[in-house]
Amino acid sequence: MNINETDKLLLMELINDGKLVSDNVPKQLYEMKKKKVDAVHKYDITEPKTAKARWQTYLPSDTGTRGKKVSATTEERLYQKLYDYYFVNNRSKVTLETLYPEWLNKRNEMNLSDRTSHRDTNRWDKYYKEHPIIKRPVAKIKPEHLEKFFHQCIKDFNLTKKELDSMKFIMKELIGMALKKEIISKNPFDLAEIKTYGCKQPTKKNDRSRVYLPSEKEKMFMALNMDLLEHPDVTDAYAVFLLFKLGPRIGEVVALKGQDIDFKNKEIHIQRMESKEEDENGKLVPVVVEYTKTESSNRFLDLDDYTIDLLTTVMAINKDLGYDDDDFIFVDANGRTKIREIDNRIRKCCKSAGIEVKSAHDIRRTVASELHANHVPIEIIRDLMGHSEISTTYGYIYDNKEKSERKRIIHDALSSMNELKGTQRGAGY
Repeated sequence: MNINETDKLLLMELINDGKLVSDNVPKQLYEMKKKKVDAVHKYDITEPKTAKARWQTYLPSDTGTRGKKVSATTEERLYQKLYDYYFVNNRSKVTLETLYPEWLNKRNEMNLSDRTSHRDTNRWDKYYKEHPIIKRPVAKIKPEHLEKFFHQCIKDFNLTKKELDSMKFIMKELIGMALKKEIISKNPFDLAEIKTYGCKQPTKKNDRSRVYLPSEKEKMFMALNMDLLEHPDVTDAYAVFLLFKLGPRIGEVVALKGQDIDFKNKEIHIQRMESKEEDENGKLVPVVVEYTKTESSNRFLDLDDYTIDLLTTVMAINKDLGYDDDDFIFVDANGRTKIREIDNRIRKCCKSAGIEVKSAHDIRRTVASELHANHVPIEIIRDLMGHSEISTTYGYIYDNKEKSERKRIIHDALSSMNELKGTQRGAGY
């Protein structure tokens, strides 16, 4: 029995479903093809009325209406023609370029943020759109084509490994879609060897630039308190204090509502965040969405008396000044406070404090690092941060000790070397 590439796909499907009967393969292949054709073919199939007549039906036209007549001497041959039309001949026309719009639509249906969609589009435009590989039929893409494409991108765009992985994601998704649509029977990625040694090394920041050192934190708090004295009606500084106290994402803080606070049980529910979506002009604008970054990000955080006093103070200021916007906690005369406003407040206070400007995300790292330094189990830190994986949480742990403290710890740890005086040849003792 001659098995072509298309029949291999069907055989694999039968094997995976546990339905393959070895002594009846031709009939099983035919029945499977017939079933697939019946699922998509909308025109009647006419049986021959005389001995010389043929089985016949119609193919769809480009406009979706009834088009060309197709016939065969037997039902099996007619179904083979229909199967070839729907599932074989079109395979040679499917490219990454034709799959991309369908993939992008499915991504949008997943309720992803507009920012993520824009990143997908930007990476497609930058790395794929002008490259010939997207016009090659997917069925003809081989491992060596992928290797050549990605190695050339590494060289042309000076990619880091992280960016390479991000742009590879699009290719993997498109080829995965081709597998599901039965356009290909095997994934060329499985055999492709994409070397990453040519990737640019990411700029490694000093640990102390990713967190607030104790002295910086103290200066920051003084600057925030001065800001509150100068602008008692502006609650942005309170939002920054909340970041330092609980370690939430800045987008979660600006999306908090009064209804999220349970004063009786002393906890607050993180269940929404600020994101960005396109307005009617196609411009990305900040909006609050009723979901969190990940499933694990939807969480309850415990509140102590300090945090409850802070939130109560903010809500009292809003009430006194008549500030109100759909129950959001952080508001001003213009409505809900946005990420940009809190971020600007952090930058301003860093400069006033005379310290290196660090971000709201650096505050999250500071909280995680301090918890870890105080021997809080990593699982608890993960839950507090709203991370899905502990590996992500470990990426937030930094050494935030002052330089002098680091030197003291190292000196004390190595002080036992003093006891070895005179025991080492050439030591000069």
